[in-house]
Amino acid sequence: MNAAATPGRRPEAVAALEEFAAAQHGYVTRAQAAQAGVGDVLLLRLVADGHLERWEHGIYRFRGTPDLLWAGVWVAWLRLDPEHDAVERARHPTEIARGPTAAWVYALGDVQPEPYQFWTASRRHIRRPDVRLRTGRPPDQDIAVVEGLPLTTPERTVADMVADGYDIGHVADVIRDATHRRLLDRSGLAERLGAALARVLPQRRQAMATPLAAQLTEAAS
Repeated sequence: MNAAATPGRRPEAVAALEEFAAAQHGYVTRAQAAQAGVGDVLLLRLVADGHLERWEHGIYRFRGTPDLLWAGVWVAWLRLDPEHDAVERARHPTEIARGPTAAWVYALGDVQPEPYQFWTASRRHIRRPDVRLRTGRPPDQDIAVVEGLPLTTPERTVADMVADGYDIGHVADVIRDATHRRLLDRSGLAERLGAALARVLPQRRQAMATPLAAQLTEAAS
């Protein structure tokens, strides 16, 4: 029998995986397990014993972990860099949730998060129809971290949705919810939205940033 699969190794394996899971909403990746010396055979045994459940390919969750309302977003983000722990990735984010995916995490508006959208600092391809990557990294002022997940600020989220051509009514709903939940201060909101729009609109549409921000602010009132 593989030494990693002996019963005496299971408590040690659980403890090692819990170090990752404690800061990852109860989730751990296969790559992280390998780093901790927990191979595939032992992972399967921990699933069979009821310690873990296989969430999807390469992703496991400790049983009894509280449900995360945006678990799909979190798992998609984990899979973009399964080797590194979430805490370090959030300190120096290179994959940032954006657009309607960020709005979903904030619980703003009535837009669906899928396909899960992320900014990625370097060009890359991914064979997942439920994930969409946009090359680029927003400036630090446009990035927030919510419960360990890097995502665009509410202002930048709105700006990206406008730049992507989302319906103004849906975007106004996002602004309205953000204001009600005190994620956005209405004082000077049009100016802040205008500045965010100026950072994302192409050069030929730069002149539209201020009037668009005023229109959105009025529509959300």
